[in-house]
Amino acid sequence: MVRRMAVVVALAMTLVAPGNARADVPEVVVDYGGGSSAIMPGSGSAVVKVSLSAPPPTSTTVTIARDASSPVFVSARRTLTFTPADWDVPRSVRLISLQGFGSGEFTVTGPGVTAGVIRAYSSTIPLPPNVNQACRVALSGVQSWTGGFGVTATVTNTGPTPLTDWTVTALFSRDEKVTAAGTGDWGQYGRGAAFSAPSWRRGLAPGESVVLGFWGTTTTQPFTVPSLRCTPEPYLLPTTPPTTTTTPTTTAAMSG
Repeated sequence: MVRRMAVVVALAMTLVAPGNARADVPEVVVDYGGGSSAIMPGSGSAVVKVSLSAPPPTSTTVTIARDASSPVFVSARRTLTFTPADWDVPRSVRLISLQGFGSGEFTVTGPGVTAGVIRAYSSTIPLPPNVNQACRVALSGVQSWTGGFGVTATVTNTGPTPLTDWTVTALFSRDEKVTAAGTGDWGQYGRGAAFSAPSWRRGLAPGESVVLGFWGTTTTQPFTVPSLRCTPEPYLLPTTPPTTTTTPTTTAAMSG
């Protein structure tokens, strides 16, 4: 009896020993900076921070996806990669509202992690007055054929200061599906698509331009050119505090 108990105790110690303990599965953590969703104007943008709750065993890449429901939201980054060394370093994910008002959700899934949800809400609040308007995207070429299309556009920094990053969005009107793009990371979310700047061309000096191209399939002809928009980083420009003028006070001399 004593020998049997000793075997059971030894087995239990083996199961809970640190080298044999089952590591917790990392969870996707979404930080809205306060609140429970990313709130933005109907044609605006907002940023959330995404990280993991624990280190993954190896490097893992999560994918941000959304269904085709309305309103049309897109994510400037479709994939995020975390390693055992930087799992707790938040990644900025910019959400952009293209059309409509209301709520939507993005799922964040990947191998070896518990999925997370990014909640977005597009409201009727106006755009902030200090939105950066320096990123211009101009259509430079369109091709269409039976079952497919190709679009090229030129992205230009029209402002006086550098852009550190940019995202081009496309709003389609029919059944267009993007299948390839000459950019670092892209994704389609229903009728909306987002094309993020490649790592080697994120920065744009004042007056500098870069050409973007993407291709896809469609069953409708003639092809309708999508509505293009560019969202820059920084998204908001610094605001200049109002200057206050102080009027000096004078003291009248008193005579006795």
